[in-house]
Amino acid sequence: MLFKDDEVARAEAKAVRENAGWYRWTHDLVTVSGPDAERFLDWMLVNRIAGTAEGRGKYTTMLDEKGEIIDDLVAFNRGGGLWWLSTLYGPHAVRWFDAHCEGFDVAYEDVTQEWDMYAVQGPNSAKVMDALLDGAVDGLKRFQIIEAHVGEVAVVVDRGGFTGELGYEVYCKRADSAAVAQAIEAAAAPFGAPRLTTLEVYVRSLPMEKGMALRQDYHHLTPYEANLGWSVHMDKDFFGKDALAAAHAAGERRAFVGLEIERESYEDIAQKEIIRKRGVPVGYAPAFIYGYTVDKNIGFGVVDAKKCPLGTHVTIGPNDSPAIVVEPRWV
Repeated sequence: MLFKDDEVARAEAKAVRENAGWYRWTHDLVTVSGPDAERFLDWMLVNRIAGTAEGRGKYTTMLDEKGEIIDDLVAFNRGGGLWWLSTLYGPHAVRWFDAHCEGFDVAYEDVTQEWDMYAVQGPNSAKVMDALLDGAVDGLKRFQIIEAHVGEVAVVVDRGGFTGELGYEVYCKRADSAAVAQAIEAAAAPFGAPRLTTLEVYVRSLPMEKGMALRQDYHHLTPYEANLGWSVHMDKDFFGKDALAAAHAAGERRAFVGLEIERESYEDIAQKEIIRKRGVPVGYAPAFIYGYTVDKNIGFGVVDAKKCPLGTHVTIGPNDSPAIVVEPRWV
């Protein structure tokens, strides 16, 4: 948990919101290829993967047989039958594919150890990237991925990130990582864009303020309960579809919500602390953090959808920290 008076963390958050900042942030990376790669991914993922243009990506979730989320990821069409899956759970994805690849002519591999990744985020991130690369990024669309060069080093760049701001991700081979980091530092310096050092700022505080959750926050919710129904294409077949359709028709039992602590204090709320309404358990809080842009203790909650509409007053954890249920986005 971050502290309100942590000036380093506050300065880093401010840099990304108002200027730019950069950091090393390596997602797991799984490649998928073969004659049936597109058809296989269209079956395994809830978003429509078939027909995705070369060089474009889509955010999506992957479900189990209950229609509940077991992973979220971005699937990029690299062209030539090759796909990149950006996920935090590469080994898990490979095991899941092993169990469900029968009938598909497809190959997949966790190549995380071959690659490193840096994120450049914030309103001025495009200016930093233009100074970094051999070509401008102004025309790059969200979840578009291209090949480029940092000096003599070949890299792969996509427009994306996990801060809710304009941003870019730079993939490079592990052997080139130090050289790319030095080049980003040099390109960022004229803009006063710092390298972020506080993990909780770029993994939790900045994303949470924008309503961006990690898979662990809504693990085993349905996409509809997780406010991700927009990504579900019920007009195609995918693994877990029947169970998801039945659960959705019956009505969502759980809701993924925001929580705000209702007092000016530091609240050390551990992962999955119990949420209570009038002393009765009604859910749990998967994550809590201090949001420097909003100057509040904020978090996500998984609650009983009927008992905890927006505006409900609850308490959290063993200290009965008073909180209110709000929309899961603050900025």
